[in-house]
Amino acid sequence: MRHFTKAGRHPKHTVTPAQTGPHIARAGALSQATISVIIPLYNHARYIAAALNSVLSQTSPADEIVLIDDGSSDDGFAIAEKILAHTPNTILVRQDNAGAHHTLNRAISMSHGAYLAVLNSDDMFMPKKIEHCRRILADMADTDLITGDIAFMNSNGKRIGTMNGWMKNAHSFLDKTNLAQLAQLYRHFSFTTSNMVFSRALWAASGGFQNLRYCHDLDFLMFAYSTGKVYLDRGTEHILYRRHQSNTIAENAQKVDIEVAAIMAHTFRTCGASLLSPSLTQNDIKAFRALLARRKLSDLVLFFMTIAPHFKNRAALYDYATDPRHFPLFQDYLGR
Repeated sequence: MRHFTKAGRHPKHTVTPAQTGPHIARAGALSQATISVIIPLYNHARYIAAALNSVLSQTSPADEIVLIDDGSSDDGFAIAEKILAHTPNTILVRQDNAGAHHTLNRAISMSHGAYLAVLNSDDMFMPKKIEHCRRILADMADTDLITGDIAFMNSNGKRIGTMNGWMKNAHSFLDKTNLAQLAQLYRHFSFTTSNMVFSRALWAASGGFQNLRYCHDLDFLMFAYSTGKVYLDRGTEHILYRRHQSNTIAENAQKVDIEVAAIMAHTFRTCGASLLSPSLTQNDIKAFRALLARRKLSDLVLFFMTIAPHFKNRAALYDYATDPRHFPLFQDYLGR
């Protein structure tokens, strides 16, 4: 099943293609919109060849590849240079370590495509990912962001079932509630920037990826839901996500929770009732309660919502929330 979310003057809702028109009515049609693949590389010499080969073997080639090495200490950049040596429309850059959000924003600013497809250097695109996204855009050219299903692999590239139960729970919540944005907060089932193809216009309007070490992808997705059109491509795997010991998201669960709490606070303040259905049914009340119960972040979310007006924008709020000086106090808020 595919879900399509449209932002507008009225509360957002999710509908199926049966209500919006058949998905990809012209089976042979591909959008002419240009797509740049954005690859932030950091200490993934072991994985970068597989990532790049998954781009180069796409059934519908990318228009451009932009890769920035973010101060790696291994030879991943040299491997990338060799693989891309004869590939046209590529940009390869090395920089001192600046962090994922800065690297993404710089790479996007150097690219030229109307749409951006991020690929983290340890993940892989499915062979038809770009073709599939072009077919979606051929039918719905005003789509701002496309995200699909994901599969998992281990450090050796073998497909694994890890987190399948987690993903089933996330999709079950979405199917029961039909509240796509709330479901992403309940469990971030889009999971990663590698699972996002989005318009340059959306990225520019968002002010770029925010200065969040762990959850810049979730913040960007919340912005997309609140301001644009998000297409959930259910039933089609878009990426292989590699699980290994050095996944950034596994570094510090409490710091992840603090970032999530700040994003939830900003989202609640800016989106309000549009997170729920227009009729505000009992199912909406239950869904919202289920979100709060699962996240267990209510105290910290309320605090961030209370102080949010003090800051000029969400970037300033996030800077405050992630300030290391406040971490011990926010740990107490978490209560675990």
